[in-house]
Amino acid sequence: MEPSRANRRYLIAETPLSTRDYDIPVGWWGWNWDPPVPMSITEIVRAGNMDARTAALCGLAIAAHGSLLIAAEHPHSGKTTTLTALLDYLPTATRRIFIRGWSETFDFLTQTRPADALLLVNELSSHLPVYLWGPKAVRLFSELRRGYALGSTMHADSADEAVTQLTDELGILPQDLGRVDLLMVMRMYTTSRGGQARRVVSLHRLSADGRTVVLTPLVTYDAANDTHAHVPESQRALLAELRQEDAGAAEAELRRRTAALDSWIRQGTFEIPEVRAALAADRGERVPTLLRGDPVQ
Repeated sequence: MEPSRANRRYLIAETPLSTRDYDIPVGWWGWNWDPPVPMSITEIVRAGNMDARTAALCGLAIAAHGSLLIAAEHPHSGKTTTLTALLDYLPTATRRIFIRGWSETFDFLTQTRPADALLLVNELSSHLPVYLWGPKAVRLFSELRRGYALGSTMHADSADEAVTQLTDELGILPQDLGRVDLLMVMRMYTTSRGGQARRVVSLHRLSADGRTVVLTPLVTYDAANDTHAHVPESQRALLAELRQEDAGAAEAELRRRTAALDSWIRQGTFEIPEVRAALAADRGERVPTLLRGDPVQ
């Protein structure tokens, strides 16, 4: 008789991880019967999952070495697809470090400079050995104190639920979770034609006040009108801090990036390679032919 999943034991080999190992996005899309269908950020905005200002805000934040968690209750809600698309905002010099789940050794600590690396976890959960949970997840969040940034996904239906899960259940210290800049929550809706629509329903900035994680709203969703509402002053404050500039300059750049996204959508720029090229040109760079740590390949 096959044992239940709860009683299964996995053999985990903790062998040293090289810089090349960390470039490989093992199990990035989870284990699915169907192959993933990556989307560009312009495709995501065109589909209505979020509006252009929300996408530009998230892109600017991670480009400025900010951290992002994307939560959704149900599988196939678009968490990994959205995170992957937003990675195209990263400067070419930023190292993408794909954490190895239960077999993580933290060898990246001696191989990288925190300011130049983004730690990527496909999912914060205990469901599969390629995901991250338990003491290693707690330690990873503690490494944000060194100046690392983090991108990951998880299962939760609200920002409060995500915070409670990570602090009370997993045991992450509020001070460490408060170093995550953005917490996005997504949901799936059934359309009038029987299809499914994915929407960002909230975006919060995280911070810590003693033993409490503070949630500052940045974007909210009106399901009745299918629109996103913004809190500009909080958005400006976040970007000004991350980009080390005044609030006026941060707002101007956010508006410029929003307009650029809208322009690319009007021009029909949707394929991932051409969107990457447009984003790179916008920041004055060229995209390498072979992008190290590319989860789309």
